[in-house]
Amino acid sequence: MSGKSKRFLTVLCLLFFLSGSLARCAVIDKILVVVNDEIVTQGEVDRIFMPIYAQYAELYDGQELVQKLDEAWKNVIERLIHDKLLLCEAKKRKIEIDDKDVEAKLDEVRQRFTSEKEFEQTLAAENVVLNDLERKFRERLMIDRLIEMELRKDISVTPNEILLYYEDNRQTFREPKKIRLRAILIRVDENRTEEQAIASAKEILNRIETGGNFASLAKKYSEGPYAASGGDMGWVEEEELMGRINDLVFSLDEKQVSPILKTNLGFHIFKVEEKKDARELEFHEAKKRAEQILYNNKTQEKIKSWVEHLKENAYIAFK
Repeated sequence: MSGKSKRFLTVLCLLFFLSGSLARCAVIDKILVVVNDEIVTQGEVDRIFMPIYAQYAELYDGQELVQKLDEAWKNVIERLIHDKLLLCEAKKRKIEIDDKDVEAKLDEVRQRFTSEKEFEQTLAAENVVLNDLERKFRERLMIDRLIEMELRKDISVTPNEILLYYEDNRQTFREPKKIRLRAILIRVDENRTEEQAIASAKEILNRIETGGNFASLAKKYSEGPYAASGGDMGWVEEEELMGRINDLVFSLDEKQVSPILKTNLGFHIFKVEEKKDARELEFHEAKKRAEQILYNNKTQEKIKSWVEHLKENAYIAFK
């Protein structure tokens, strides 16, 4: 997966790694740090660190790679220690999260997948147990509730600050290239062989190319999540989809239909209804985003200061 893909990043398995301070073996249950009554485990660190390793390994090599990864490892550990300190404080204040709020977070993740089966397969591939995922969401919601109660209520951003930030960072306020996309998916499963699926996809594509209505055919034959709406995926930003799909659909012209594309789900046909080029946003369009960035920056500064205060009275032991 690439770019802004909404799916989980694949955790890369490192059986060995450089010498010296970075020669670490992945022992999932190994305790690395004790923070009051909480622990930081090897598995927690790896889930954050491995995608960083994959990215850095493409950008750097030699001693520079060693240095960058060592810094990244320390940053991940520090970030998790901060989270544990905040979690301890949330528990100390007896902050509770309703089960329905945790379930809502899980539903947000489920909606990024085409089916419950794909969601479960991804969890299995990432060695994630559903109960652990629920616990992590609950803990994150507890931390968010704590921050909301203690810090955010006192943070404000003035109109002048927003305007100045926009003027100083205009190049960052861009709307990426995007397309309005329709899709048809013919799945390969226990009820249909690959040969049968490709034959069906070819027949549908032929009907489209000879004048058939894409939306009507999608509604009738597609087995994707957008079938009921005629395959309408809405507006999709560049790099939002998986690599091969993204490359294909963004190479199409308006009203153009793609050739058949095979993925692990089956066979896809896409149609681009409209295209919009990337552009710089005007102030009235970027105002809310600029305000949110400033608000988040101020929040992070206050969190950092508060965490440093919590550290002063905390028990932190590296194993």
